[in-house]
This record gives sequence, C-alpha cells and structure tokens, in this order.
Amino acid sequence: MLAAFLAVIAVLAYACSPSAGEEGQQNQAGAGGDTEASPSVPPEEDSEDGNGEEEAEPTEEPSPSEEPSEGAEGAEGGDDENAGGDGGAGGDSDIAAPESAEDPCRPQDVVVSFDFEEKKGEEQQYPAGVDPSFVVEAVNTAEQTCTVDVGPEALEMVVTSGEDSVYSTAHCREGDTSDERRLDQGRTHRYVIDWERERSFSDCRDTTSVAGSGWYHAELGGTYSGGADELRFRVG
Repeated sequence: MLAAFLAVIAVLAYACSPSAGEEGQQNQAGAGGDTEASPSVPPEEDSEDGNGEEEAEPTEEPSPSEEPSEGAEGAEGGDDENAGGDGGAGGDSDIAAPESAEDPCRPQDVVVSFDFEEKKGEEQQYPAGVDPSFVVEAVNTAEQTCTVDVGPEALEMVVTSGEDSVYSTAHCREGDTSDERRLDQGRTHRYVIDWERERSFSDCRDTTSVAGSGWYHAELGGTYSGGADELRFRVG
C-alpha cells in the first residue's frame, strides 16, 4: 500500500511540473524584461529649447529715435475721423450732387493739396526763430459751382510728433468757425496756415507751452482732405 501511494504521488508531481518548452518561454520572457530599453536622455533644462540648444539672451531694446514714427496718430484732435481719412469714398455717400452754388461740393469733385509755403530743400527744416507755414489749395473739378468749407475745424490741420498730438487748428475755437468758399469749375482757393510752434489743447487750458526741437508731421483732416499729402519737417 505504501509503495502504491508513493507511486501515485510521483505521477501527480510529474504531471504538474512545467515542460522544457514552457521553461524556455518563461526564460525568454524573463530575459525580455531584463533587456527593457533604457530611459531616454533627461529633458533639457529650462534654459534650453526643444533642440537642446541654449536660448539666446534677449537683445537690448533700441534707443528711441528723435524722429517721429511714420503714420503716427495724434491723441487729441488727430484721430482717424479728423486726420486725413474722411475724404474719398467715405464722404461720397454723405453729400449729394450739388444743384446750386450754395450746395456743398462732393468730395470727389474737390482736389485739396497741402504743402510747405516755401520749399527749403529735400529735408524741410526751420531754424530757431522761423515758424513753419503751410499752404492749402482747394479746386473744384466739377461743372457745377458749389461751396467748400475750408474753416479750421472742417479742414483741420494737425501737427504730431510720434504719438504725441502737438497742435490742431480745431482746438478751442469760439463761435462759427466755418469758412465757406464758393468755387466755380476750375477755380482754386488758396490760403496759408502759420504754426507758431505752440502746443494746443482740446481742454482749452490757460497755460501754453512751446514745442521743442525735433521732427514733426503735419496733415489735414476733414471731408475734403482725402489725398492731401502728409508733411514731415524739423524745427530747431
């Protein structure tokens, strides 16, 4: 009996033991786990970019120029509505074709030019004691006689330096500032604007100040100002 019992135990033990093929698979699986790929290169430090190259240090900001930036908008009296932007197609739909001489001219029928009163070379400069002066000309190109308002508010001149609004002909005007001119076909109205280098303010403060030396821009704004040149000049 004891011999038979031991024989049964031996048979059961043999049946439960893994085969050679299974042992090989287990060994291979174990070997695969031992050869797991090593971790990648550690991520770059914060001071390096994704390519492993160090970021360049920021360059020093350029010094401000004495010259005003191109196309600068004035803070006072020189916004988009008044500074040379109302002429052309925008004003065409606001004014009907004139039927009599008292009717306003259409913007597309009026050519306005804006220039220095006296040319002083390629770079327009005014030494100390000499005030800049500008000439405005308006001509009616239509067949119908009509009226153009060339007053200081309707055809506003704005002087800026960079983003600084320096002067406007529309600041602090009292009473009726209109200056209506009846223009026949081909007739030109010409007038001069002098700038005495003083700042103007929309709040009409009592104090005044003189504009310093440097570069400035002058431009026209208003219904008929479309196409007028922007002028760049320097005062000493």
